[in-house]
Amino acid sequence: MRQFGSEVPFAEPPDLQGQYSPYYGEHHHRWRVQCRKFVEEELLPHVEEWDEAGDIPAEELRRKAYAAGIYGATWPREFGGTPPEGSEGPWHGSWEAVKVDPFFDFILWDELARCGAGGVLAGLFVPTNIGLPPIVVYGRDA
Repeated sequence: MRQFGSEVPFAEPPDLQGQYSPYYGEHHHRWRVQCRKFVEEELLPHVEEWDEAGDIPAEELRRKAYAAGIYGATWPREFGGTPPEGSEGPWHGSWEAVKVDPFFDFILWDELARCGAGGVLAGLFVPTNIGLPPIVVYGRDA
């Protein structure tokens, strides 16, 4: 795999520096490219303006993130999730209903953090990442 990201030692995961990793494969690399593209096109150009304004176009961004396959990446497909290609399997993350390889989640948050605005990320992604798992695990049809 070609080197991806910063050339500063230890600034990126080892596999991005051209080193072998038993944890990341081709699907992980494609997922990183997809996440990074979203961050570079939809977040980085605007994040400073949103941070200064204290507001983000949350609904518009959620729609764009969902269309890009980013927003529902760790949710089960039957509930509208968009798990990345190659991510589903017998994984058991923090919730038994999460069947996505946790390294895909690491990649997602690693790339999202590149925007450098925790408030933007918290306003955009945290509500469903905290609120959805208990509903998926303990909820039932009315």
